[in-house]
Amino acid sequence: MRKGHCGSTTAKTVTGCPSTKDLRTVQPFPTSGQIYTNFGLTLPTLEKQIGMEAGKAYSYVLSTVKPDHDKLRFEQHGSAPNFQGGLLTLCTCKHQMRANRSADDWQGIWIAGFTSRTIYDGKHWLFYLARIDSAHESHADLWQAMKARTRNAKVADRHFLGDIFRPKSPLPTGSARFTPNRYITPSAHAHRQHRGDRGWRNDINYRHADRYRHPPLLVADPSMTFIWDEPLIFFARNHCRNFYKWSSFSELVSNLRASR
Repeated sequence: MRKGHCGSTTAKTVTGCPSTKDLRTVQPFPTSGQIYTNFGLTLPTLEKQIGMEAGKAYSYVLSTVKPDHDKLRFEQHGSAPNFQGGLLTLCTCKHQMRANRSADDWQGIWIAGFTSRTIYDGKHWLFYLARIDSAHESHADLWQAMKARTRNAKVADRHFLGDIFRPKSPLPTGSARFTPNRYITPSAHAHRQHRGDRGWRNDINYRHADRYRHPPLLVADPSMTFIWDEPLIFFARNHCRNFYKWSSFSELVSNLRASR
């Protein structure tokens, strides 16, 4: 297993949007830092690393994870989870799942992301597992809390697969934090390309916030963030279309199996 294998990400770009710096349509895997250290673990090593963690968990299926050209490696074609800048964040996907809890109630919760069963051989393969370290009510709140180096690696107006939207100055407060016009419009972004302006605006002002709440933006603990670029661990059952809410993290882990 090659750590940090990036496939052919530099060749996969979109054109016609020269103002966007990074037009890659596949996220590169980490090549350094804590997430790189935890990259591609076997199931026994993972279980040793996470120990007997308490707490609750969620799991879901990522439609944006696809096989590479040789069908040997995973490729993340979506903006979430975003694992650039040394942190895994979930800010532009699973709105309803994230809206299940308030920002204050997400710390310590585990999230597992599995591939679709159609990607290889009918199994849901584990793509990432992460424990949430902090959650933020809006993109303005997250922007202010995050270090410049990290947010610049994730910002949507510079990266096609970015998942943090840059607030305009002055920094919006109160209900203005959920007003899309108070943020820089990305000239090229995955959610804008596939869903028009409605896509990226929904990431800021969730259209079902009146029924649920504004989905908190989730930041994982790097020491408890695990990513796989190949099929090593799979889910022992068929996964539902939306998401599972597990009563305990140990119950989720008990449904993981090693490929060999």
